[in-house]
Amino acid sequence: MHLIIFSSVLTPRIKYIFNFIFKEILKAEIEFTGNSQYFLQSQHVKISYGEQPLGDEIFFKSTSILFSKKVNELNIKTIPFGEYQVPFPVASSALPFDVFAASFFIVTRYEEYLHQQKTDEEFKGVSSFQYKWKVLDRPIIDEWALLIKNIIRKKHPTIHFADKNFSSQPCINLSITPNAPDGFLRKTRFIFSTVFSKENSYLSSKFDQLTGFGINNETALTALEKTIEKQKIRPVFFINFPKVPIEYIQANQVSQLLSNQSVGLLRPCASDKEKIKEIKDGIFKLKKILPNQINLSSQQLETLKFPICYLNLLNSGITTDYSMGYPEVSGFRAGTCTPFNWYDLQLEKVTALLVKCYCLNDSVLQNMSLDDIKKTLKDYIDGVKFVNGQFLSNWELRSISNQLKYKKLQATFNEMNSYAGH
Repeated sequence: MHLIIFSSVLTPRIKYIFNFIFKEILKAEIEFTGNSQYFLQSQHVKISYGEQPLGDEIFFKSTSILFSKKVNELNIKTIPFGEYQVPFPVASSALPFDVFAASFFIVTRYEEYLHQQKTDEEFKGVSSFQYKWKVLDRPIIDEWALLIKNIIRKKHPTIHFADKNFSSQPCINLSITPNAPDGFLRKTRFIFSTVFSKENSYLSSKFDQLTGFGINNETALTALEKTIEKQKIRPVFFINFPKVPIEYIQANQVSQLLSNQSVGLLRPCASDKEKIKEIKDGIFKLKKILPNQINLSSQQLETLKFPICYLNLLNSGITTDYSMGYPEVSGFRAGTCTPFNWYDLQLEKVTALLVKCYCLNDSVLQNMSLDDIKKTLKDYIDGVKFVNGQFLSNWELRSISNQLKYKKLQATFNEMNSYAGH
C-alpha cells in the first residue's frame, strides 16, 4: 500500500515538496494524480491538497504559493502552534496551517531571493522568518513530517514507512599553505604578490605560525587519525587552495593522510559568473593531490547567495554541497536535517545538486561557556536524533588540534562525537 496524492493542478513546486517530505524524510512510496475519479476509486492511502476535500480522504487545505511560478513579496500571517509560530494559516484542514507551503518556503530559501532583490548585504540568521517564528533551532520540516506521519497512521494504522537512521558527520576544513619558489627574484616577486592577494595565504599562514594560531596540517591530521579510529567517526574534509600555480603547492603528506577520506573543495561558491574559472582551478588542484575523489563536494563558509552560488557549483561539476547553514549563528538554515536536491526558484525546477545542512560550527561554540556548549550540543543532537536525521557540524582543523589555545574546542569536538555515537 502506498500514498496517492491528489491536486487539481500538479505544479513542479507541489511535486518537489511532497516528494521531499514523503519520499526523502518519511521514506514512503507515493503516486500523484490530477484525476479525481481515479483518486476516489483508489484502494491506496488517499491525501488531497487543494481548496476542499473530494471525499473522506486526509485533506490538507492549500494556499497560493505552491501554485505560483514567481518569487513575489508575501504578506505572511502566522498563528501560534505549540511553542512557536507557523505561517500560512488555514481552516478545515488536517493541520491548522499549510504545512507544504511553509516547508517549501523554508527549504528553498524563498525569503533570501527576496532579500537579494533589495540589497547586496549578507543574509543573517537573525533576520530569517525561522528566527522570528522561534523554529531556527529545530529541524522543523522533519518535525512537521512526523506530524503528517502520525495523522496518516491514525487513519491507516497498517501503513508501512521504511526505517530511517540517525547519522552524524563532522565537516573539517583546512587551508593548504603555498611554498615560496627558489631563487631571490622569483621568491621576492611571489612574496610581493601575496600582499595584494587574499587568496594567497602564504604571509597569513606565516603570521599565524609566529603568533601561535597556526598549525602544521600534517601533524594535526596524524593526531586526528587516532580520534577518527577511536570514535568511529566518518568526517568529510574540505580543502582551501591558495591562488598560486600548482607547482607552488606541496601537499604530498596531506594527500597521503586524506587518501581514504571524503574530501571536497572549500570556499568555491563565488557570487559572480566570472569566478567559475577559479572553481574549476580548485577542482583541478584537488584532483591533482587526491585523484581518487570521484564525487565532487564543496563547502562555503562565507556569503552564500541564491541562485548564483549554486548555479556556479552545478556548472563546475560539483554534485554535493555542505554550505547550507549560518556561519554566525547555530540553527537549521533550510529547516531540515535531511539532504535534499536544490530547487532553483528562478528556473522553477529541481536540480542535481544535493544539499546537506550543518547546524553548528566551531566559531559560534568558541564564544560560549562550557555549560552552554554542553547544553547546545545535547539539544541539537537530541533534536536530530528525534527525527532520525543527519547531524552535521563544521570545524577548522586547528580548532580540533592539540594546540593549547584550542583545548576547549578539541574537548567539545570529542564530547560531541561521543554523545552523537550513543
